[in-house]
Amino acid sequence: MSTIVLKVSGKAIDDPAHSVALWNAVKSASSRDRIIIVHGGGKQVDVLINRLGEPIDRIDGIRLTPPSQMGLIAGVLAGEVNLTLVGALQKQSVRAVGLSLGSSGVLSTHVDPRFAEAGGRVGLADTGEAPLVELLASNGYVPVISSIGIDAEGGLLNINADDAAGSLASSLGASTLVFVSDVSGVSDAQGKLIERINADEVETLIADGVVTGGMAAKLRAAAQIANKSHTEIVITNAEQASLWLSKEPCSCTRLIPAEVSA
Repeated sequence: MSTIVLKVSGKAIDDPAHSVALWNAVKSASSRDRIIIVHGGGKQVDVLINRLGEPIDRIDGIRLTPPSQMGLIAGVLAGEVNLTLVGALQKQSVRAVGLSLGSSGVLSTHVDPRFAEAGGRVGLADTGEAPLVELLASNGYVPVISSIGIDAEGGLLNINADDAAGSLASSLGASTLVFVSDVSGVSDAQGKLIERINADEVETLIADGVVTGGMAAKLRAAAQIANKSHTEIVITNAEQASLWLSKEPCSCTRLIPAEVSA
């Protein structure tokens, strides 16, 4: 029995009712493997904060998350988004269980020192045991985990969902971490899909202009997570992820950790 972590974003969480094929594939896969789903907030967080007229400040591309916004963000991620995802999965008879990263038996989290000076409630997930997640996934349940953490003082933290998924994958010894977004994989400058990338080749691909723009930034971040978690990453969209989970041919990019590709 393998452990597979799915980090879902894009349309899969903005409109989960339209990802029925993916949820059906999760149902089938959970009968033979341990499946864990991790998610962030999608567009809902920005929509709410803009509606309230609150500023959105970022450091290194990550939302600063001042204390005044932490409750709003937690309400969206751990509330609306998490429960909507659980509902979409349960509609397809998936035994989905909603959790947050800071729930007991998931992972411990702490304030990211890069944001502490600015007063931001941004956190990092620690690698360690996740007994509740293992217990649920080993018994046919699918944990659906929002990227909201809790620090040692009981304060809420906003964790980058990609990093949270990487920490969980490492903690659980996952065979694969699947990043599900709105693209079928990493494309080169001509728009051609790159099917396999070794993490130690990423900087060369970017320097040579093979991968450019926003795709370069995403690939660099994914390579860091692959190396940190020692886990192979699959980058694809919801439609292709459903095929991958069903062990059928699909369009995707496989990102291999440096120590594996060496």
